[in-house]
Amino acid sequence: MCQIVIISAVFPPEPVTTAYLNYDLAIALCKKYKVTVIRPRPSRPKGSEYKDYTVDEYPFQCIAVSSYTCPETKLIGRMREAISFASECRKFITKHKDSIYFVYNASWQLFGYYKVARMCHRYGIPYLVPIQDIYPESLFTNKKVPSLVKRIGMGILSPIDKYYLKNASIIRTITDEMRDYLCSTRGLPKNKFLVVNNWQDDDKYHETIPDSSSIIRFCYVGSINAHSNTDLIISAFIRANIPNSHLSIYGGGDRKAHCIKIVEDATVNNISFSYVSREEVPNIQSKSDVLVLALPRDNGHFCLPSKLTSYLLSGRPVLASVDEDSTTARILQDNGCGISVKPDNVELLSEGYRLFASLTREQRIDMGKKSRKYAVNEMTRAVNLTKVVNSIVKTINQ
Repeated sequence: MCQIVIISAVFPPEPVTTAYLNYDLAIALCKKYKVTVIRPRPSRPKGSEYKDYTVDEYPFQCIAVSSYTCPETKLIGRMREAISFASECRKFITKHKDSIYFVYNASWQLFGYYKVARMCHRYGIPYLVPIQDIYPESLFTNKKVPSLVKRIGMGILSPIDKYYLKNASIIRTITDEMRDYLCSTRGLPKNKFLVVNNWQDDDKYHETIPDSSSIIRFCYVGSINAHSNTDLIISAFIRANIPNSHLSIYGGGDRKAHCIKIVEDATVNNISFSYVSREEVPNIQSKSDVLVLALPRDNGHFCLPSKLTSYLLSGRPVLASVDEDSTTARILQDNGCGISVKPDNVELLSEGYRLFASLTREQRIDMGKKSRKYAVNEMTRAVNLTKVVNSIVKTINQ
């Protein structure tokens, strides 16, 4: 039987959007093809334990390799993780090359993608690379790196990125902006690209109206790390000093302790921290009035934060601190789903909080309905998973 290999750097039960995208893809493809998922041992988020994890529960073959893992945000550790996992994947591809008809190359970008792409190219196996962020550029964004080091780093890493993009049968991006940037900077034709938004487990999200309350409830749900700018979200809320308001932070990560200390030092009592499982996210977000996200400057030009999909499906208005020319800002502004402010600016984000607090409950509800409408039309599994599956099947049948 024709075999499709899905190489997945993260996979359930890890509560990561990409993990569930790849799971959905495996479920859809295994109805017609023999599907093998290759994944590392689960390790995300940092500190998680998966003692009862098994690979025997799926309707497709799932192989958990014993590669090195690094859930911490450490450059060398992440590079080692990418190379280690890709090396294990290469062994499988080499052994089964004659029966593999397609590879979904969702390893780790740069070194992971590259090593798998080399093997696929060697054996003439078509592959798809899903691009969630622009590398190597994002490695140097908002980093205090000497210009000489940046030039050397780009000079070494750019050819790696160009190799796996050039030789891919399909390049899946999540925004038009990302596709256009890669076309212009990598010299790639547009017909290699498949632009498909990420999706969530949308059947768990329902249109609801926020409970009537004298307190306006802001909420952030997601990883608490340097990339999420959660400390900015907290600091701006403190500065906004809105009467009868509350900010809930749900998630874990290597910056959580730092964020808790910000709250403790400010001696405020209207900010809370909790952990939330993936299954609880729709219910938690439905209890909010406004959902908040923030990305550091130059991090949001082309990417679409996975939490934005979840936020919009929840039918809530969004307050976003993102680049003005980003996809997120475009979606919010063009569809009336929320408000965006310039990134890395605590005062502007504070003004955003105050603006939402000045709106009537009915105005916030109306913005939330627009969020839900956009998400249903553009971000559901039924719409977007079908596009990816059809593209893969078309390539196999060529």
